[in-house]
Amino acid sequence: MKAESQTAVQATPRALRLLLAAAIFYIPNQSHFPDFSGTGLNVTNLLFFSILLLVVRNKAQNPGPAPLKKEFIFFFLVLAWGFLIGQVYDATTTLADLQVLKNCLIYMLFYFLAYYAVQDTKTIKFLFFVILFTTFFDAYLGLRQAMDYGFNFNADRRVAAPFSWNTGDANRSSAFYTIYLTLMGVTALYDRSSRTVRWLALACLAFGIFVNFFTYSRQSYGILAALALILTFRRSALLAVVIVIALFNYNLWLPHAAITRIDMTLQTKAPPPGVAAVSLNKQIAASSDGRFIIWGGAAKLIERNPWGIGLNHFERDIGTYAPAYAHEDANNYYVLCATEDGVLAPIAMILLMLGLYRLGRSVEKLDDGQDSKVYGFGLWLAVVAIALVNIYGSRFVDGNLMTNFWIFAGMAARYRAIVLEARTRAPQTSTLSKRHPAPANRTPRPTSRPVTARWAQKDGHQKANP
Repeated sequence: MKAESQTAVQATPRALRLLLAAAIFYIPNQSHFPDFSGTGLNVTNLLFFSILLLVVRNKAQNPGPAPLKKEFIFFFLVLAWGFLIGQVYDATTTLADLQVLKNCLIYMLFYFLAYYAVQDTKTIKFLFFVILFTTFFDAYLGLRQAMDYGFNFNADRRVAAPFSWNTGDANRSSAFYTIYLTLMGVTALYDRSSRTVRWLALACLAFGIFVNFFTYSRQSYGILAALALILTFRRSALLAVVIVIALFNYNLWLPHAAITRIDMTLQTKAPPPGVAAVSLNKQIAASSDGRFIIWGGAAKLIERNPWGIGLNHFERDIGTYAPAYAHEDANNYYVLCATEDGVLAPIAMILLMLGLYRLGRSVEKLDDGQDSKVYGFGLWLAVVAIALVNIYGSRFVDGNLMTNFWIFAGMAARYRAIVLEARTRAPQTSTLSKRHPAPANRTPRPTSRPVTARWAQKDGHQKANP
């Protein structure tokens, strides 16, 4: 049975649908809107509390506790512990630390808002396509940046859309494309509702991958390749073989700038005319070696303070053990949270991601419907992408980047609840129909088909030969 026939009894209020759609589009792109902020007040907070107020006032049937509640609470407690321990060691930046804690929590809470706000599968599909449209729109912004910068390789001019025009946000941009292009790929390969939808998703996927090349993020290249293999191998082994052949022959189809980035990273070829080999190799080596120096300093901080140095304290303390990288980020969220929030933090994070992965697998196995396949497979594949991008970046609590994922995860959990609730109602409905049979003296309903001689002869022949 298709999920569309198992919708909830009450539809989602239009105001909630529009507010969630606005949050999906606005939060990743807020740098492109006029700044409207005050003390503790900005558009994101207004969207959050508006949705929360409507959810509380909505009289819809309570769907029950949201899945993974314990995992989220455990992670929130670890973050709160990091804040408290930081105030014990250094309380000079309490307000800034409290702001960081608030941002970590409020964006992740969109998971619960989406779960309790959505009441029907049509709204889930609508918001899912809003996420896909936002991904396409942000890829378009990236293309505009690439066109303005030029398509030749330049390490100082990298695509950083949708977050800014600052090259420092290029790795954030690549993480954004890596996570949400997985949803585009799943739609392109598994959506059976419309051939037009599949081809549009496939075109947007190719477009997004093309734009991501100009972030010049080596990690995103490798992660996208791994995700592409997972995605295509589950669809067709032959298609996966084609992808493998294409990857080994990347120099035949990749943009010239991306080929330059890969070749200079691997140091397999001389740089093209106009590109300084020595300076570029030094930049690449410094970028790679710097991460390991920072992680080594973080290991010493963890050894000295196994219960954490305090939320938002990493950049101010890493200079003690890595002076050349003072005030630098950890470039790895597993390292960052273990250093700031204690050794329990990466455990809490991994438990949460495992729970999200299992949730995706559960949604995928609900039935044979396309929605279950797209939402379930898309969720757990996006979790894999998140686990990988956080190895070379601190992205897990990056609200601008992760909010759409939390909303999508909440919608997938709500979809699962709707389908399971419909299954429990179906046997009750059939039982009630059996308890109230039609009266024996009820006049039979006349057939709507015209009685022809041919039909009558066929009917008589069947009675004569039972």
